[in-house]
Amino acid sequence: MTARLLAVLTALAIALTLLAWRVPPRADLAEFLPPGTTPASAFLFREIQSGAAATLMLAGVEGDLPREDLARLSRDTAAGLRASGRFAFIGDGTLRPSEEEEAWLFRHRYLLSPRTEPGAFTAEALRPKLEALLEGLRTAASPLLVRYGFSDPTGAFLNLAETWLGESRIETFDGAWFAAPEAGKPPRALIVARAHGAGLDSETQAEAAAAFRVAWAAARPPDGARLLLSGPGVFAAEAAAAIRSDVQKVTILSGLLLAAFLVWRFRSGTMLAIVAVPLLAATVAGYAATVLAFGTVHAIALGFGMTMLGVAVDYPILLLTLRREGETAIDAAARIWPALRLAAVAAATGLLAMIGSGLPGLVQLAVFAGVGLLTAAAVTRWVLPRLVRDGTRLRARLLPLWLGRPLNTLRGRKLVGFGVMATAAAFLLLGGAPAWQRDLSALSPVPAAQQALDGELRAQLGAPDVRGVVLIGPAPDEAAMLRYAEAVEAAVTPLVARGVLAGIDLPSRVLPSPETQRARQAALPERAALEGAIREAAAGLPFRATAFAPFVAAVEESRALPPVTLASLEAGAPVVAARVSPTVARHADGVWGVATVRGVADPLALEREVAALRLPGVIFLDVKTEMERLLAGYGRATALWAAAGGAAVLALLALGLRGVRPALRVAAPILGAVLVALAGLRLAGEALSLFH
Repeated sequence: MTARLLAVLTALAIALTLLAWRVPPRADLAEFLPPGTTPASAFLFREIQSGAAATLMLAGVEGDLPREDLARLSRDTAAGLRASGRFAFIGDGTLRPSEEEEAWLFRHRYLLSPRTEPGAFTAEALRPKLEALLEGLRTAASPLLVRYGFSDPTGAFLNLAETWLGESRIETFDGAWFAAPEAGKPPRALIVARAHGAGLDSETQAEAAAAFRVAWAAARPPDGARLLLSGPGVFAAEAAAAIRSDVQKVTILSGLLLAAFLVWRFRSGTMLAIVAVPLLAATVAGYAATVLAFGTVHAIALGFGMTMLGVAVDYPILLLTLRREGETAIDAAARIWPALRLAAVAAATGLLAMIGSGLPGLVQLAVFAGVGLLTAAAVTRWVLPRLVRDGTRLRARLLPLWLGRPLNTLRGRKLVGFGVMATAAAFLLLGGAPAWQRDLSALSPVPAAQQALDGELRAQLGAPDVRGVVLIGPAPDEAAMLRYAEAVEAAVTPLVARGVLAGIDLPSRVLPSPETQRARQAALPERAALEGAIREAAAGLPFRATAFAPFVAAVEESRALPPVTLASLEAGAPVVAARVSPTVARHADGVWGVATVRGVADPLALEREVAALRLPGVIFLDVKTEMERLLAGYGRATALWAAAGGAAVLALLALGLRGVRPALRVAAPILGAVLVALAGLRLAGEALSLFH
């Protein structure tokens, strides 16, 4: 090995190390996802990347322990999460509005309650309320009625509290949430948390998951206690770790296999060093070009790209093994350059299919591998010959007889090759091509068991099925979005009655639009009218004349309060705001509302029904259906670009080889490889994806 060869290898290794250190590969799945081709899919991918739902973490605390011990572990873990500062929201059995929050909600009850109607403040409506209050004061509910009944005889606040905090399907025990008991399963306490940062920011979500486990360890769990952690943020962190691990394994194993093959065939360390020069140069150039074009390199693009750059290993082997007797390396490089150039340009041209796919990760892959292949060819032509001594001649050793004889028997037997191709083609024609994979979850590196756990925890927490949502927007502001949401509620009510869906959870249910709140304020009576209605309703009942003075004062104050906004709700009542804030999404194009639907038997039918409502800015989005449509569209586009790339490669071969017939002769093995690969996938039961 010459000093110049060693120096070049060292320089390339340092350059690659510095590049990877300055701009490390990223494994965030968000960067590999497409931007979306419709308003619905564009919104979907924005929410996957940065929406509040994508940062949700679900946890179960279980074991063969008394419920009191599990409750203690849940409380202590939740306390540790709050102390970590990494979470925007933490829900467990201790989640209750503080006295200050309760007072704030009580003050704004008439703006938020749907019971605020003109008829609710008449003597006729108040009389049965006062009679019920009198009866309740003689029961165990007396303390609660003393606290709220005289200030709010209409029951507006208790109705709101029941709506906001009384819908949970889980039970509370000793300050912890517990899943409903199941036969044969241990008790399970439940915690839900929403981490700061973007949902598919794997580093932030990995830190949040680590904080969860630190809080769990600080709670001193006894033997037999288990923490089950799931959610999109956990998936993002685990997927990123799996991707990085796979890339490292593939890189190391392929490198070892390549080195072993070269040592076996050439018995020369020099050959390893020579082969490494164009390969390292290709990696550095491809990495740098991808960073310049996209600002980063995705780990998936790097892993697949390195596989494609394996073609570059051929270039120095051809240079050294095709040298003639007495020919210098420089002369040999010049002689084989036309064929080498044609091979490299044809390989890079074939990557047009990835550039045209529209998927950011595949476009990165095309740039990385295309630039790398062209660089490897150029280095083999102009750099490598100057690093090899003219006397250096490397010849592959003869294959062992057990392998060489079978291969030699195939030499010149073209019918064997055509027979293999014909068999593969016939199999595909008769049995059908591999199915097209339209389910994005099938490409997920998250294990099926982890996905099943996530579904189980969501069901136990009573979380809505987020497969079907109604998108409301984009609206110019929050008030307009809430107004649209109220229109959706009125329009969807007949669909619920007809059984098209079981229900819909709208942000306006918790936070009415400013217009609705002002209408409720207008429904509040004047002081004198309300006092007269109370006197008439209380006639003959043993209430003091001033008993309902707080009620009159509250109604009078409510008439002048400013409308409640999401910002004021978050400041005054963060526990209740946590219910509505994930349903409001702010993006560059405006404010969106996200309403989850329940009990959808036929998503396509609901999609048609919502479209028939002709409400502007309202879209029903079935996530699975939308993803299938999106992947099918990208599949069609990629197939067309693949055909275009194949045609371009064939044209290049015809131009470089000076004729269509020689081009077809060279293209035949490529076609055979495609047919055999497709037949192999079909035999293995594998579905085709964009990666294939």
